[in-house]
Amino acid sequence: MSKVSGAVAVCLFLTGVTGATGCSSSEAPVGDGCVGSGSEALKTCAKGATITGVDVSAYQGNVSWSQVKGAGRQFAFARISDGLNSVDSKFAQNWPAMKAAGIVRGSYQFFRPSQDAGLQAQMVIDKLAAAGGLQPGDLPPVLDLESADGLAASVVVSKAKTWLAKIEAATKVKPIVYTAAFMSDVIGTSFGGYTLWVANYGTTCPTMPSGWTDWHFWQHADNGSVAGIGGNVDSDFFNGTLPELKALTVAPAGTAPPHVDMTGFAAQADLVFGDNKPKDGSQGATLGDSAHDTNTTQSAPITPCR
Repeated sequence: MSKVSGAVAVCLFLTGVTGATGCSSSEAPVGDGCVGSGSEALKTCAKGATITGVDVSAYQGNVSWSQVKGAGRQFAFARISDGLNSVDSKFAQNWPAMKAAGIVRGSYQFFRPSQDAGLQAQMVIDKLAAAGGLQPGDLPPVLDLESADGLAASVVVSKAKTWLAKIEAATKVKPIVYTAAFMSDVIGTSFGGYTLWVANYGTTCPTMPSGWTDWHFWQHADNGSVAGIGGNVDSDFFNGTLPELKALTVAPAGTAPPHVDMTGFAAQADLVFGDNKPKDGSQGATLGDSAHDTNTTQSAPITPCR
C-alpha cells in the first residue's frame, strides 16, 4: 500500500471541466477525477500528517488483525452488509478482533436506495449489537453511498437521510458518509454537514464530492497489500494524527470528547456509546465489491473516478 509522507502540503484548487474521456455519460472529467456535468471539482490534499488504515469485507477472508496492527495500520472499517440481501459473513468475526488488536474500528453498510432505508439502518443497529455493540473508542457507523440504483436523485437523498436519522437516533452518534465525486449530481449538497470518507483512486489529492471542501478519510486504492490480509485490500488515509482520529470516536457516557484542533473540519457530532454482544458480519467500504455478490440482483456500483 502506498504511503503519504508525514507532512503533506495542503493544496486546494479548482479545475475547470474539459473534455469527456474516462467518465460516464452523466459525468465530466475534472483533472484526474470526475464530477457531475456542469460543475467544478475541488481537490483537497492532506492538511499535514496522515495515518493509514484499511477497509475489509468477506472478500478478504480471515484477517489476522494483530498482523495488520503490526504493519502500522491504525484504523479499519468492516462491512456489515450490502443492503438487505447480502449480510457480510465476516463482520461478527472482524468487529471484536479489530478492537482486541488495538485498531480503531468502524463499520459500514453498502446502501441500496431501492431497498427499505429504515430496514437497512435497523440491520446495522442489530448486527452491531449482536457483534458486541458500538463502544467507546469506535468510529460512528458509515453510510456507503455510491449507487443510485436507477432512482431519481430526490428519492436517493430522501432515503439516505432516513438511514442517517435512524442510525443517529439509535446510537446518539452522527454517522459518517462514504461517497465519491461521481455521485455529485445525485447528492447535491445534501450531506455536507457529515464527516466525509471520500473514494478517489490513482491521484495525489482526492476530488471532493459536492457539498464538501475537506475530508477526514480517503480510500485511495483498492489494491493494497498488508500483512495479515490475503490478496488485495482497500487502503485508506486519515487526514490527521492519531489523537485527532480518536477525537472522532465514541466517548464514554458522560465524558466530554477531548479537545483537539480540528481546524478546517466540519463540527464533530455528540459522542455517546452503545453496548452488547456478537453474531454476524463482513467487510469495509470497498467500491466495486458488490459486483461479486451472487445473492444480490442490484446493478454493480460505478468504479471510482481515477
